Amino acid sequence: MLNDLFYGMRDINNEYTEVGVKANKTGKAIHMPVTRQCNIRVDVEGIEDKATLAIMFEESNDGVSFSEIGTFPIPDSAHGILLAKYKSYIRYQLIVGGTNPNMDVIIRF
Repeated sequence: MLNDLFYGMRDINNEYTEVGVKANKTGKAIHMPVTRQCNIRVDVEGIEDKATLAIMFEESNDGVSFSEIGTFPIPDSAHGILLAKYKSYIRYQLIVGGTNPNMDVIIRF
């Protein structure tokens, strides 16, 4: 049900694509207005066999010093995340595991 909600997301203001992800990767600081709630949709191609993916979100007031909001496993190719966000900047870190991972990841806010 939650994935159905995120599948039809409207008002997507930010979309980031990471191609050929084989190891952990940290995204850049993204300026977003302060809101109490952040809807995120993560689409993954190549999450199969023994490849695993989790995504950690961090927030910051200044875009330099970040603190973790939470880490979420991504168990399937389309996954929705709802999290509380109180600061002006957010960034993500892709946490990759398994044997021979090679994924394309799209993150939509």
